[in-house]
Amino acid sequence: MLDRPRLTEVFDRGHALTVVSGPAGGGKSVLLSQWAAVQDSRGIASVRLGFDENMTNEHLMLRDILAQLVVQDLIADRSGARSTLRGFDSVRDPADELGRLLGELSRDCVIMIDNAERVDETSLLRRALDLLDAAPLLRIVVATRRSTVTRTLQMLVSADVCVIGPAHLFFTRDEARDVVERVSAQKIPPHALGDESALPLAARALGLTIATQSAPVEIAAIEVQELADALMAGLIGADAPADFEEFLLRTSIPGRVTREIAERLGWPDGGAEHLDRAELYGLGMWEAGADGLAFLYTPLLREALVRRLDQRSSESVAPIRRTVALWASENGRHLEALTNALRAKDYVLATRLGRKSWFILSRSSPQDVEALLRRENPVVLARHPLLGMLLALVLLRLGQRLRAFAYFQGAALSLRRRGLDDDPVERFWMLSAKTLAERFAGQFRRSGATADLVVAAYGEMDAEQRAECTGFAALLLSNCGLSFLQLGRISDAVEVLELGMTIHVAHTVVILEDGVGLRMPDDGGGWYHCAAALAGAYALRGRLSDARRVLEEIDDADPPPAWRTEQFGILEQIAHAIVAVAALDLAEARHRTDSIAHHLGTTELWPYLVCIRSEIDLRDGHPAEASRLLTHALGRGVNSAVSDHGSSRLAFAQAMTSLSMCDQAAARRAVAALPADEPPRKVIEALVALLTRDDPHAFAAAEVAQVERDPDLDRACLAALITATAAARLGRHEAAARAASWAVAVMREEHSYAPLALFGTDVLRELRDLCAAAEREYLDSYLSRASETGPFPALPPPVRLTSRELAVMRELRRTSSTDALAAALFVSPNTVKVQRRSAYRKLGASNREQALLRAAELGLLDE
Repeated sequence: MLDRPRLTEVFDRGHALTVVSGPAGGGKSVLLSQWAAVQDSRGIASVRLGFDENMTNEHLMLRDILAQLVVQDLIADRSGARSTLRGFDSVRDPADELGRLLGELSRDCVIMIDNAERVDETSLLRRALDLLDAAPLLRIVVATRRSTVTRTLQMLVSADVCVIGPAHLFFTRDEARDVVERVSAQKIPPHALGDESALPLAARALGLTIATQSAPVEIAAIEVQELADALMAGLIGADAPADFEEFLLRTSIPGRVTREIAERLGWPDGGAEHLDRAELYGLGMWEAGADGLAFLYTPLLREALVRRLDQRSSESVAPIRRTVALWASENGRHLEALTNALRAKDYVLATRLGRKSWFILSRSSPQDVEALLRRENPVVLARHPLLGMLLALVLLRLGQRLRAFAYFQGAALSLRRRGLDDDPVERFWMLSAKTLAERFAGQFRRSGATADLVVAAYGEMDAEQRAECTGFAALLLSNCGLSFLQLGRISDAVEVLELGMTIHVAHTVVILEDGVGLRMPDDGGGWYHCAAALAGAYALRGRLSDARRVLEEIDDADPPPAWRTEQFGILEQIAHAIVAVAALDLAEARHRTDSIAHHLGTTELWPYLVCIRSEIDLRDGHPAEASRLLTHALGRGVNSAVSDHGSSRLAFAQAMTSLSMCDQAAARRAVAALPADEPPRKVIEALVALLTRDDPHAFAAAEVAQVERDPDLDRACLAALITATAAARLGRHEAAARAASWAVAVMREEHSYAPLALFGTDVLRELRDLCAAAEREYLDSYLSRASETGPFPALPPPVRLTSRELAVMRELRRTSSTDALAAALFVSPNTVKVQRRSAYRKLGASNREQALLRAAELGLLDE
């Protein structure tokens, strides 16, 4: 390796950003390695990374930077850095978070980024400038094959930037002669070399040509991209091992050549001799990584090797790519694994690897996976629906919900046509995929039925088969729990989610220099998703004591903070918000929902999030805000399909908001589509009657709601309090005491004030005297902090029409003729006129249209 002080001196000038721009074969990677070694010797920390098959985008670059910073213990906020790294793929704004952490660097640090031409260079440089602004102790070096164009220079003009271009990178004649002599081990006469050896790769090719005594290579006569082919041709000399060329070709497939992959590709000794020869010839360099030392070929040479290998028949290359795919998957290089499986046309293997790593890929490399799968023939995705589902999941991650919907529908249809597999593990996987596809396609009942089959398939597995599923079983069971939740089958959801939480997965532990372990769960968050969904299910059912217990378990498990506001954390935050509402802490409840509000429009859980947000607004005295939120969420194309259970909750939320705005007609309309005996509808009818002081109707409707045994404890308590209030007004004190005592006892057990806060204190003081001592004490604890009025103002008394007036109004829907009305009702025209005027007066109407509209709103025209 040639020392080039004239270039390292440029680095030493201390510019914040240095851009190295030059052609392939220009020695950029070597230069960065040399400078990194210099920094290490000076005690300056360095972070070295390069874009390749495993690092394909800025997100992965940012994560790798943070990982290296954590390993070197360069950030003052050690616990914060480690916590962020654990959930980095779920961080909402990773660049901003990394910038914050870089601002706390404990000493000078240089980040060196190679092969930047593989990504959007403009975006990368802009990101580098942002990081530099946030971190005074940071310097960044970016190496790229692309030329530094005027637009890029204009962007960099205001920064402390140095650009090293091709003119700097090319060898002087003395440098070229030095390289040729080192590679060839022969002396070269002065002035024997011309400009054709200025490119570093060309100088190495000349040296190898001389060393191997091959035919001379006319460097000046060939294109730069052909240099690598010429270089490789010069390697196969008389002293080269017979299998050296084959070794180079096969090991060009993996992004990093380790002893392990060399052994698996056919060299029992790990290709030690060949790798030593490759290093001697300057074909690449050794570099440390998470998987140990690995050899990295010069990019241009590797491209030439891959081109030559791909000239062989696909049948002969496929086994090599399959081997690399399996190795890459085992070493956590999931995108490289999927890429090689697809390049080998082994779609069964690609499906197996994709289903294993979909959680990671959809978060770390969604754009790359989309590009990879969209290159495949659509027929392939139809024949292998799990690949289609993987594409749908990454599209969903990218916010392309409508495009994802089509792939989910296609996957659900393909999976429905297939018979069940005999292998329980395969059946478990395929049915889980079908459950997810059906739910995301809006087929909620089918999804629930398939989820039953998934749970049954898991139950049929023996211990060995369950062990095979350990890494992903909890995640797939949480998927079933969500399908049950969408159908309102809360008990089934609780059962399967509790089962998922019993599956404990070993953790990968990275030991840092100070002996502290960095815990990195490898199950894709399955346990956490089960726990978050379970807490949400309990809270949505009003079982707040159970919800608090699960939330405490989550805190004790210490999941990455970023997970808790990511898609999988939505139900946990909803649970926290419901618990906060129960404690009358609306500020905390709003904080919890605000942390996940950005998921609206992209999550299937939107009905539950919208409902709790509207409830917070309503209880906080902002019913108009709640109404606007609900109206927008239900707009065409704003959110995904909603299940019947979700629709029921939304209807109840709309009705409650309407009552808070004194619009009982809108409240009735909101729940009109629900079945007549549905508890939410009966509770709204009872509340409307109570607010209009129609106490007999309120008592009857609330009693029906209680008899139906509403699984939502909060709503059941509300119904019981309505029953108690109406019964007390009617003088039925025994019934009032029974209902009030039951409601307050449940609220005391669940530590919830939420139903009480819907009533004025005057009503609650009347009920207090009917309760036992323990219930009175709980009511007193609420009354000591409650406001005098509830969120629902009194409504106008109900309109009561006589039977003859009702008959006239119903006939008015068919005709406006007085004579026709009289004939239909068998009365005189004068009688019709009197009854019509009386009905109009009670309805506050001046004409037929107004009267019919008002009567319809009040439900008076129902037969």
